[in-house]
Amino acid sequence: MNEDYERLSAERLIDAAEAVLLAVAEVAELSSGHYVDPMEMLGSSFQPECLCDFTREEIVEATAFLHRLGVLNHD
Repeated sequence: MNEDYERLSAERLIDAAEAVLLAVAEVAELSSGHYVDPMEMLGSSFQPECLCDFTREEIVEATAFLHRLGVLNHD
């Protein structure tokens, strides 16, 4: 693990996870129900605004957290 890496607080992780879930739902609604990986959304023309308050690293951590919980599938 990188020593310069600062762990996310539990509150920030939950906030980022909530944003990821909202983003996935929003993009799925626009794309006929298809799952789009949150990392594919970042920086794209269809990136939901709810992801703008988070860094790429926070979105990566939140997405991994949601995958571990089984909330997001790797479809």
